[in-house]
Amino acid sequence: MKEFFKRHLILLMTMMILLLPVMSFAATTNPSSASSGYVVIPIQISGQYTATTAAVAKFKSPFPFQVVHISATARAAGGTSPTLTVDVKQGSTSLLTAPISVTAGTVSDGTLATSPSIPDEANVSVDLTIGGTTPTWNDITVLIALKRL
Repeated sequence: MKEFFKRHLILLMTMMILLLPVMSFAATTNPSSASSGYVVIPIQISGQYTATTAAVAKFKSPFPFQVVHISATARAAGGTSPTLTVDVKQGSTSLLTAPISVTAGTVSDGTLATSPSIPDEANVSVDLTIGGTTPTWNDITVLIALKRL
């Protein structure tokens, strides 16, 4: 009987050692940095912008993608009550439920439209809408996280 427990204990310990790397200890929806197929596209819009600009940045999708996250930030703002919204579009369709309202010096996250995706060879553009009295916005950055389909 003692030998039986000893064998099972050794078997249990061996299984734990083999399965330990597979076990998950934290509940998270974030993908592993080792996961294949994830792409992050940082778009730096350098300089000072004072007026609404359509398609200030553009790229053509090399693969079909599922949009995972979009955020935007600006280094500084000037003028009286300056406002900035950033919209990311595939063709003429926004990937967001509403453009991202940006406050200088902070990162603002966008709310994605329902299951936004970008087809292969699609044109993606970034639009800036600027308001206020003599507004200025400097060094705008848009970050787009994608998963290759």
